[in-house]
Amino acid sequence: MTYSRRQFLRALGSTAAGLLIAPYLKSANIYAYKHNGRSLYGSQVALTQADKYDPLFIKERVQHLFESIGGISEIVKPGMKVAIKINLTGGSGSSASRKLNGLPITESMWTHPEVLRAVGELIIDCGVLPSDLFVVEALWDTASYNNFGYLAVQQSLGAQFVNLNNKGPYADFIQKDVGEKRFYYSSFTMNQVLSDVDVYISIPKMKQHYDAGVTASLKNQVGTVPMLNYVMPSLNDGRRSMLHFQGGDISFHLPHSICDLNLARPVHLAVIDGVRNAMGGEGVWNPTFRTHQDNVLMAGKDPVATDSVAAYLMGNNPEAATFQLPDGVRQCDNYLDLLRNKGVGTNLMSEIEIVGDGAGMVTAVQGKEKTPLPDGIQLYQNYPNPFNPSTTITFSLPHPGHVRLTLHNIIGQEIESLVDGEVPAGQHTIRWTANGLASGPYIYQLQAGRFVEAKKMIYQK
Repeated sequence: MTYSRRQFLRALGSTAAGLLIAPYLKSANIYAYKHNGRSLYGSQVALTQADKYDPLFIKERVQHLFESIGGISEIVKPGMKVAIKINLTGGSGSSASRKLNGLPITESMWTHPEVLRAVGELIIDCGVLPSDLFVVEALWDTASYNNFGYLAVQQSLGAQFVNLNNKGPYADFIQKDVGEKRFYYSSFTMNQVLSDVDVYISIPKMKQHYDAGVTASLKNQVGTVPMLNYVMPSLNDGRRSMLHFQGGDISFHLPHSICDLNLARPVHLAVIDGVRNAMGGEGVWNPTFRTHQDNVLMAGKDPVATDSVAAYLMGNNPEAATFQLPDGVRQCDNYLDLLRNKGVGTNLMSEIEIVGDGAGMVTAVQGKEKTPLPDGIQLYQNYPNPFNPSTTITFSLPHPGHVRLTLHNIIGQEIESLVDGEVPAGQHTIRWTANGLASGPYIYQLQAGRFVEAKKMIYQK
């Protein structure tokens, strides 16, 4: 059934148990998930909305995250040594790429230095001596660290920096044991600082990964081993090719390598920068890479759970056995699921309690009681409204059926299709980001059988 513009505007005046990667989901800006109500929460992940990198604002937001997960005093204690792993993938040469759309690389590909500053200051506030705080990363080039704010933040903290590609400040590398749960590697060559510290924190940028599906706190571990020790001579392509290909096809070897790295050097605390980030890949060298803005910071003491929420927000299914890769053709093994099967954290959304003032971003995951099916089809008002740049749209179905959820400008022209296909019964929540659109009113319309309803929302920059 089709509707004229007049019928559409008249409709405006009147007032899940599906998979995350479902055939009816049409946009990279959305997610849909329904809590199954069967499992007790096993982990907490804190979310907060953040739309700028102002230093005071970011510190206040990160402090809120830490408070929301019960504080970090049981992890970080006075007298401890702490390492913070940042992510500066690709080096400074990527900063000039046109794919960044004029954005600083810190606001698209790399951990932002103000997130590093906030975490570092809060660690010192816990009683850690600045001299016992280490910023660590395996640098592609020194310019990436020195010229983009990281050196300045490290110096302002009074912390030390260790380049994980080098032996220093120690005499030699060490072999870090993986343990009995390993897949391929019995040990890894690492800088000794990763063994000497009492607490290890990973603060990556929230991105999709071209060959591993998702890159967050766990994928950040690939940068813990020295580059030269893990390059295959036949594949001198500027990456740690042994971790990618040595055991076979990248689609299963790289995810298993990520697991082994995390068994060797576990993450105690994950803080993920998704304020401004990327979709379609980890760097500008990926053909599907594009800048994105999720306006979120998150933190958790279970890195598997934290990365699973990040995957969920980016439209990936953290519970599936495989990830659909950004090229839309290939798949890879899901290292989040592999780690859960090894007893390391959980990737099951029903076991993750979302806390913090940004918990409403994933409201469809909340609650331990099974939600009864609605009596009729319902389309709810989006929240928040007005919004900038993201909002959630919720609808309910008493029975499965074909659904179209579309977005229109104020004169009724369709600008995006969010849902188009068979949808299971239940409540479904869609998160939409107004990328590249002008401020003003927009309309969203739900069609399900003979049911048609539309509502107005306001995008306010």
